[in-house]
Amino acid sequence: MTEIVKGGNLPVPGQVWRIAVVRRAAGDGVPEVDASALLLDAEGRVRSDGDLVFYNQPAHASGAVRLLGQVRDEERRVADWLEIDTGRVEPDVRRIVITASSEDGTFGRVPDLHIRTMSAATGEQLALYEVDDASTETAFVLGEFYRRDGAWKFRAVGQGYDSGLIGLAEDFGIEGRDPEPGSGDEPAPSEAEPGPGDEPAPAGETAPPEAIPEELLAKVRAAEAAVQAPAQVPAQRPARLGPGSGIELFGGDFPEFVRSGKGRATLTVDVPIPAGYVVVDTTRAGEGNFSVESLDENGKHSGLLANTLLEDYEGRGLLRHDGKGPLRLRVSAGARAWTLAVRPVATVERLGRRARGRGGDVLLYTGPAGHLSSRLRTGFEHEYFLVQGHEPDGRRHLLANVASRLPRDGSPLPRGPLLVQVESADGDWSLEVGPPRPSRFWRRDAR
Repeated sequence: MTEIVKGGNLPVPGQVWRIAVVRRAAGDGVPEVDASALLLDAEGRVRSDGDLVFYNQPAHASGAVRLLGQVRDEERRVADWLEIDTGRVEPDVRRIVITASSEDGTFGRVPDLHIRTMSAATGEQLALYEVDDASTETAFVLGEFYRRDGAWKFRAVGQGYDSGLIGLAEDFGIEGRDPEPGSGDEPAPSEAEPGPGDEPAPAGETAPPEAIPEELLAKVRAAEAAVQAPAQVPAQRPARLGPGSGIELFGGDFPEFVRSGKGRATLTVDVPIPAGYVVVDTTRAGEGNFSVESLDENGKHSGLLANTLLEDYEGRGLLRHDGKGPLRLRVSAGARAWTLAVRPVATVERLGRRARGRGGDVLLYTGPAGHLSSRLRTGFEHEYFLVQGHEPDGRRHLLANVASRLPRDGSPLPRGPLLVQVESADGDWSLEVGPPRPSRFWRRDAR
């Protein structure tokens, strides 16, 4: 590991990186600290509020940046962990800045503040930068990943702000604001209170349990598992949406493509697929990590269609194909049997007032603008729940984006037609469509 000083930089190979924002745990005069990240364009500005990854928005829509959770040790140190997948960063994002902020104190009262970067694949430690000149600041840009001559580099920044996360974010173009008091922006009881069957949080719990790295959990589960029965062919859902539903705006018809296998495989879809959206239905027998990704013309990762630890998984993913060449997919299933089916987007079902499911799914929404309440019941200690909306022209909307023991979220739902994708949901989920509500941004959600 290389220790660098403020302004120092070093090259970062193109891969997935884990970043820890480390400091002394809060208490005895030490304030609470939150880590966050901003994705910036060539002018050093965010493109929208969605380019801020923070406590109320723990993952970017592209999947390139996300908050993994918080870890504490017996020496009263605490680390917020972030993950950056440089292969999934959108082309117009030129910099990703890593920040820390405090709402109830200054960084002059935060001992041992530093940022540490390591490889997610190998655990190799790349860089360590220690902040040794903090005083009255309530927010810091600690470091940044940036593009230079087609490659990525990391730089230690150490720039302080006296205006907290809000002031720091405004400096990069964020315009989010809480509604005025009395605006009615209070969560509905179904979103704010545990429902039937939910276990109440232990007394005094103020933070989610420590996040277990997915790779480690996947290896443990895979080592315990033995090969089971072959996966069943994903069911063809009976109804196909016809003209007038709005589905024709998203993609055309083509013959379905079905393949089965075991373990890891790379597939070329040998049926002609027109430009537009397609769905990929998958099943996997047994336990362990299961992922399906799309590949570009160079064989590199271009999108994630499944990434789950659910047992006997059956789910649906969504991708947008340019129609210029054959679609290529990579399946990773340990030693397990799997089956994959590529089908026209017309095979999705409608989203009415309510929907329930398990794992990944895609639904067509054709109603007016409203509010979408989303909820996930999971058997894991701490789970990430992501729901996105896709417009016919490719524009995306974050509809649920939360990681917790009992994930639930609420977001504005644009007017249809809209493809609603339940993208990351290791458990049983529910969606409910209601009338529009006032939006909120800076107000901290309960953790």
